[in-house]
Amino acid sequence: MQELNVNRADFFTVPAGGPLQNRGALPSVREEEVREALAASVFDFKALLRDADARALEQGGEVLPADVQEIVSGLSTFSKMVDELIGDESGLAQQAREDLGSKLQADLLPYLLMSDSAERWYAKPRGYAGDFLTIERYYENRPSGSSRLGPALDRAFLSLPASKAVQNRLGLLVDQIRKSIASSEGEVTKVTSLACGPARELFDCYDQIDPRTLQSTLVDMDFQALAFVADKRDRRGLKKQMHLVNENLIYLASGRRRIDLEPQDLVYSIGLIDYLVDDHVVALMNYCYDILRPGGRLILGNFHPRNPEKAMMDHLVNWRLIHRTEDDLHCLYARSKFARPCTRVLWEEQGINMFGECVKQ
Repeated sequence: MQELNVNRADFFTVPAGGPLQNRGALPSVREEEVREALAASVFDFKALLRDADARALEQGGEVLPADVQEIVSGLSTFSKMVDELIGDESGLAQQAREDLGSKLQADLLPYLLMSDSAERWYAKPRGYAGDFLTIERYYENRPSGSSRLGPALDRAFLSLPASKAVQNRLGLLVDQIRKSIASSEGEVTKVTSLACGPARELFDCYDQIDPRTLQSTLVDMDFQALAFVADKRDRRGLKKQMHLVNENLIYLASGRRRIDLEPQDLVYSIGLIDYLVDDHVVALMNYCYDILRPGGRLILGNFHPRNPEKAMMDHLVNWRLIHRTEDDLHCLYARSKFARPCTRVLWEEQGINMFGECVKQ
């Protein structure tokens, strides 16, 4: 690990002709204050990592448990500071936030890449950060990384409130699938998962029930995600219960493609509409309305704007999601064929991921 041997004043300096000057305006007093505060926070976090690494060298190369906890706490504090300084409610102009975010990323990138989870968020090997293996890593919650600090940093990233929210939503969906099974009165329950990813919630549900009571259709445009699911499905003897479909959901929603489905009891998506603009969400809702039976439910998950990691996600790993409020979901459902607000809004324990449910009348 590179020795930290610079002063706070060396961070976030802008050379002549740099980004701020290219905007055609000098930085405001508020922007300079934010720059200094962000520089201090970066310095303190790097110093924490340096000290933990030094103690690890003295102890045979492994970061001490107490230092792991310090890194977890330090990253959480740092994330809150980043959100306060350059988040949506910071009061800074968008361009100033982008400039400072780019500098933040450049300064912390070597540390970021030590964490296997954060490195995947940043690298996006499947084209987007929240791919099936990213989500599976969240569910597994087993930190790993390179060098001495990597596993400790990975533990810190996996312990952030937004990461906990992703982990929590697994149990929420299992409960909702089981609720649909319980209300089917002995009939086979038909469930469709859109952008299914690793489909852990379905596998967990099948582990708890008689598999013959649940028929599931899993749709994803990523063939590797479906291959991952198919391998687990076949090893568990669930080939008759789980039907996999490699399809683009935008094409399905627009009517350019179709799949044959019996009327569904439950259609859901855990982490899809965070990537979709409103018009595409409404088109998807309309498609889901058409494939639901009367009394069937659609459940769509979305990150809420109070996500404390939004600024870190935006600037540090370029994981930019469309965050929405409850009112936003109510309005989207009202614009769709459901023609009314959510029947209810469900929350995971962190209160960061919400799930808008609407029942087909």
